Amino acid sequence: MKTGSSLKSLLVVVTLCWGVVLSGHALAQRGSDFALLDQHGVFHQLSRYGESEAVVLFVQGNGDEASRQALPLLSDLRERYREQGVEVLLLNANQDDTRASVEAELGAQGVDFPVLLDTAQVVARTLDIQTTGEAFILDPDSHDILYRGPLHGSIAVAEAGADSTVAYLEDALLAILEDADLEEEPTALPAVTGTPIDYSYQQRFGERQISYQDEIVPILRRRCTTCHIEDGLAPWAMTSHRMMQGWSPMIREVLITHRMPPGQIDMQVGAWDNIHQMPDEELELLVHWIDGGARREGEADPLTLLAPLPPEWSLGEPDLVIDVPEEEIPATGMVEFIIKRMDLELEHDQWVSAVAYDVGDRSVLHSLLVFALDPTVPEDNPAALIDADNAEFISLYVPGRTEEVFAPDSGFLLRADRDISLRLRYVTGGRETVDATRIGLYFRDSAPALSVRNVVTLNEAFRIAAGEGNHVERAESEVFAHNVYAESFAPQAHTRGKSMTISAQYPDGRVTRLINVANYNFNWQMNYRLQERVRLPAGSRLLAETVYDNSAANPLNVDPESEVKVGINTADEIFSHYVRILEPLSP
Repeated sequence: MKTGSSLKSLLVVVTLCWGVVLSGHALAQRGSDFALLDQHGVFHQLSRYGESEAVVLFVQGNGDEASRQALPLLSDLRERYREQGVEVLLLNANQDDTRASVEAELGAQGVDFPVLLDTAQVVARTLDIQTTGEAFILDPDSHDILYRGPLHGSIAVAEAGADSTVAYLEDALLAILEDADLEEEPTALPAVTGTPIDYSYQQRFGERQISYQDEIVPILRRRCTTCHIEDGLAPWAMTSHRMMQGWSPMIREVLITHRMPPGQIDMQVGAWDNIHQMPDEELELLVHWIDGGARREGEADPLTLLAPLPPEWSLGEPDLVIDVPEEEIPATGMVEFIIKRMDLELEHDQWVSAVAYDVGDRSVLHSLLVFALDPTVPEDNPAALIDADNAEFISLYVPGRTEEVFAPDSGFLLRADRDISLRLRYVTGGRETVDATRIGLYFRDSAPALSVRNVVTLNEAFRIAAGEGNHVERAESEVFAHNVYAESFAPQAHTRGKSMTISAQYPDGRVTRLINVANYNFNWQMNYRLQERVRLPAGSRLLAETVYDNSAANPLNVDPESEVKVGINTADEIFSHYVRILEPLSP
C-alpha cells in the first residue's frame, strides 16, 4: 500500500554517491499509462500497479550486452526493494525477439522477470526510448516518469569521466522512497549507450502522410464502428473525421492500454474467427496517424456515409420468434443482471442450426445469454434458472454479432420438454428507454452429424479476501467418454475477473492451452470461436483457471474492502466458463 506522501506530487531529488544532486523537479516528465503482455502471456498495465510505490522499467534485448550485465543487478534490486512496494519489469521492443527466445535468454542466466513484449513498438515510442539499457522509474498512479537514465555506471555508460561505481537508478529510487527534497540545481545524467531501437514505422512510413480515407477508415470499419455508431452501445459515434480528430488523444490512450478494441485475448494461443483484436500493423498505423495530427487529405470523408442498417433478420425469417418481455431501462445508474424465464411450448424436439437477435435498443443491451431450461425449476429462484444443473447454455449475444450460426454439420438439440431462460445485462445511456428484443431460432430439417453441447467449467463455492490482487481459482470438466471437438469459448466472471485460461488435458497427461483471455474485462463478455475445431480424444478433460483482482488497483472494483463470494449479482463473483463441444451422434 502506498505511503502517506503521494508520488503524484513528489518532487524527486536524487543524491548521487559522489555528492552531485539531481532534482526530480526537473527530471519528472508526464508519462502515459500503457499495457502489454509478457513472455508468459500475462497482461501488465502500469496503472494496475497502483498499490505499488514505484515501477522500475528496464529496456531489454536478446543478445544485448547491457541487458545481460543488468539482469543480476535488477534481480538483486528486486529482492531488496520488494517489501517496499517496488515492482521491476523489463520491456523488449525488438520485433525479432519472440516469447520463446526471451524465455531462453533469461533462462540461460537463471532469472525470470516479466518481459513486456512491445511488438508494435507503441510503448517504446510513447516513452521515447532510444536504446536498450535505459532504465525508468514510473509512478503507476500519475504515470509520471520520475527517473530515466542509466541503471548503473558500469552498464551502457561510455561517457568520458563518468563514475562506473555509481548506482544511478538505485540512488534515484532511494530518494523517491524517502521523499527527499533538496534544492540544488540538477546535473545532467550520462547518456545510455546500449543497442539502438530499430523503429519499424520509420522505415514503413517515412515522411509520407497516412491516408485517412484509404488506410484509417477501413480499420475503423473493421474494428470500431460496430459499436461506435449512432444509438450504439459506445459512448460516442465515429461519424466523421472531425469526431476522430477530436477524440484522437483518447483513442490513442485506449489503444495503448488495450481497453479497445474489446475482448483482449492472447493472439499467440489459438487462431480465432471474427474477433476485433487489432494486429500490430493496424495498431502501429493508427498510432502513427494520430501522432502526426490525425489529418486527412482532401475533402472526402467516408465516415459521414452511413452504412445501411442490417435487415431485421439477416438470416431470413426465423422458424420460431421469441419475444423477450419489454424492459424499462433508467437513464443512469447500474442495472443488475435480469433473469427471465419463458414458456417455449414446442410440439416436438428441434435441431437448432442458428440463433439470431433483433435487438430493441442497441445502446443499452450489453449481453444476452440464452438457455434451455428444465421447466420444473421454480420461477422464484433466479439463480436456479441459469444454473448448469438445470439450464443448458445455447447462445450468447454481444454487440456486433446479431446472429450465431452453428457449423453446417452440427446442431443444438432443443427438446420439446424444455423452456427458455435468459440472462440479460443492460447499461445505462443517459436517457430512459425501453428495450424489446426478439430472439429468432432456425431449425434443421434433419439431424446433424455432430451435436452441439455446451460444457461448463464451473466453480461454485469460493471467496476472495478484501484487497487480494491475484486470487486464483481452478475448475475442470468431466472426462469425455468419446471423441469430441472444442469449437468456441465464452468465459464468464464479474468485476473482479482479471484473466482466465482454458486448457485441454489429454489421456496421456499432456496439457495444451486452448485460450488465454489475458485481459478480461467484465464490460465485454465475449464468445471466442476457433477457426478450426480442436479434437479432444476420449479420456480428455478441460482445465480452467481464473485470476481475480479484489484490490483497489482494479478500476472496476467498487468495494475492494469487502470479501467477495459467489453469487448472481454484479457485486458477487462467478467462475462459469462455457465451452462449446461438438460430439458425434453415433460415437
